Amino acid sequence: MDRRNYYAKANERGGGDRCMKPGHRGFLVTCNGHVRDCVRDSYRILNAYADQLYGAADQTTPVNDEQQQQSDAASDEEDISIKLQKEALAAGKQNKSFRFQSVESGALNCLFIQTTLPDPNEITYKLMKDLSETKQHKSRFILRMLPIQAVCRANLKDIMDVVGKLSDQYFLKEPKTFAILFNRRLNNDLSRDDVIRELAELIAAKNPGNKANLKSPDLAVTVEVIKGLCCIGILPEYYQLRKYNLVELVAPQNEKCAPPPEAVAVTEVNELAVESNQKQPDDE
Repeated sequence: MDRRNYYAKANERGGGDRCMKPGHRGFLVTCNGHVRDCVRDSYRILNAYADQLYGAADQTTPVNDEQQQQSDAASDEEDISIKLQKEALAAGKQNKSFRFQSVESGALNCLFIQTTLPDPNEITYKLMKDLSETKQHKSRFILRMLPIQAVCRANLKDIMDVVGKLSDQYFLKEPKTFAILFNRRLNNDLSRDDVIRELAELIAAKNPGNKANLKSPDLAVTVEVIKGLCCIGILPEYYQLRKYNLVELVAPQNEKCAPPPEAVAVTEVNELAVESNQKQPDDE
């Protein structure tokens, strides 16, 4: 099977259940319009790093010669229909073993790669560090790749519940500096100011030493709202790793002097929201 057919088959496995939904975790990937190429590159990169970190998928237990002979003898005695049923069951199990699956995010040029791995941060952090050190391009089509540790419904209560559980791992034992980064697409119902204020208070309550730092935080809490869903992640070295932007990370050093306009805008918005709670205009 060639690569095009492989990725086509991988996309078909989800059937009609290929939409992002609460309970998912994975990677929010933005692209430059070449969606199919972006999905293909995402699979390639993520699978390569998953193999490095966790070993190759679909590994099976080795079978010795005696077990193989017994299996062959039993197989010869089986009816052909039983063999076909076993092959079908085996194929079904193989389909479920794939670590990554592209699902619809609901926004243009924004993909969600769902994963069965317990922590999307580990792969993404290693990828970003490698790009930062080697300056070697991994994809011409991926712009940013954000690890998403939980997807929930886009309401304040659910967001608070998810961040509250995640923050126990990051903010409870040792004091950390943090920034809250709020972005939304196709949603005007959720208040930016309310989300940032409530989350800042929640994280500050976890440890008296937790302090907001909008320029160089230890951890960035990303809140990405798309329609009625919210993607949440807690990311280390967010600004040091160029906001997890694959293009920015491989740019020459002399092009990194000034922060991009988007980063300045986000910082200004967060300063107003966290420090003075001044109302900001709604995003589109």
